[in-house]
Amino acid sequence: MCVVCRGRFEQHTMLRLQCKDKQIVPFSGMGRSFYICNNCINDKKLDKIIQKICKVDKTQAKELIKTLKEIEFYE
Repeated sequence: MCVVCRGRFEQHTMLRLQCKDKQIVPFSGMGRSFYICNNCINDKKLDKIIQKICKVDKTQAKELIKTLKEIEFYE
């Protein structure tokens, strides 16, 4: 389930990520993770969701979203 829109999609069609040391990284196989669908990468609500999940402030969340878009580009 996508953490932004709560839509249910097949897992292989979404990005699986996790927060490690207040950074967004692709899922490493251990720990908690979350999914984001391709439609929600540019959603306005994404920064608030990232703030909650990674426990960061608004400026750090903006940086993490930039990182998220780079990760999405490479996958």
